[in-house]
This record gives sequence, C-alpha cells and structure tokens, in this order.
Amino acid sequence: MTQHPQSSGSAATKFGFAVWITYGVLSGNGYWIVAALAALAIASAIVAHEHSRNAIKIMDCTTVAYFVFTLITTLASGPWLFENYNVFLTWTVFGIVTWTTLLIGFPFTIQYAREQTPVEVWDHPLFMRLNVILTVIFGFMFTVNAGLGVLALMTGRLIVLGLIIPIALLIAAILFRAIYPKSYAERFAPTPTSNQIADAVGANK
Repeated sequence: MTQHPQSSGSAATKFGFAVWITYGVLSGNGYWIVAALAALAIASAIVAHEHSRNAIKIMDCTTVAYFVFTLITTLASGPWLFENYNVFLTWTVFGIVTWTTLLIGFPFTIQYAREQTPVEVWDHPLFMRLNVILTVIFGFMFTVNAGLGVLALMTGRLIVLGLIIPIALLIAAILFRAIYPKSYAERFAPTPTSNQIADAVGANK
C-alpha cells in the first residue's frame, strides 16, 4: 500500500522571502530594531505553521535563530554589527548550516523533497544522491556569496558584489534545483520510479 508524503509546510515556507524583504526594507531605512522584530515575527509564524503540520524546516529554524540573535545584539549594542557586516553574515550562517546538514548525512533539501514523495522512495539511492548534489550546490552558493560579501566590504562595491551578484547566484541555485533532477534521472536512471523521484526533488510546490 502506497503511503502518502509527509505533511506539507510549503504553503508557509514560500513566505520565507518575505522575512528578508521586510528586514531589508526596514533596516535600509534605519529601523533596525523594528526590522529585526518584524522579521522574527514572520519567521516564527512560518515555523509555527510548519510545526502544526509536522513539517518544520531546518532552514526556517535557522532564520528564526538568526533573527533572535539579530534582535538581541541590536538591542544590546546597537546595529553596528549588521550595518557593517550583514553583507556576508547571513550567507555565512546559512552556508555553515548547509554544510553541517551534509556532514551529518541529512542534506537539508530532503525535507522539501519528502513532502512530494511517498515514504517508500525515501531510501532509494537516487533520492539521497540528488539531495546531496542539490545541497552541495546551495552550500557552494552560500559560501561564494559570503566571500563576495567580504570582497564587497574590502572594495566598497556593496551593490554589485554584496547584492546583485549574490541574488543572481541564489536565483541560479533555485533554478538548478528545479531543472537538474529531471535531467539527471533521464541520463543516469531512466525508470518510472526515478522520474517520480526527480520530479519530487525538483518540485517548487
């Protein structure tokens, strides 16, 4: 008997970008404490929804933790840390978390892929292989963006190196996640089960 995928928290997860947009707009106008509070509130609401569906995501918990740290630090010593170093701090934190999920054998993309696949394919070698590849891609993206943040601070080219290129690389990683699994399955494992797994791993639902 086919078991259904795990409960989906994707409806809330899709609002993750709202956290960063809210923080960016408010902090960019000098409202650092309000920005941290608003971002934390949205991120916490996302995780609360995921918890209600038994679908909490590592990355969303990381976002909550980051903004708890941001709020406490801003209240305690002002916004200087984030005014000066936010251009690489965020990417560094998410890079560390991404590589850690690989080191412990649980690439973070698995949590999203499992929402689209029945339980019986979770142990399929292709399922793990694709999630490892995709998580490595995101790990490299976060790491490169952190490095670009450092270069932005050193050269003063904050808009190009600290914003435009990192966002472009993030979009590229998201597109890669959507396209690559299907291509990989068709080339190396062209079976109905493999195609089902590829569709799930690359899903953006």
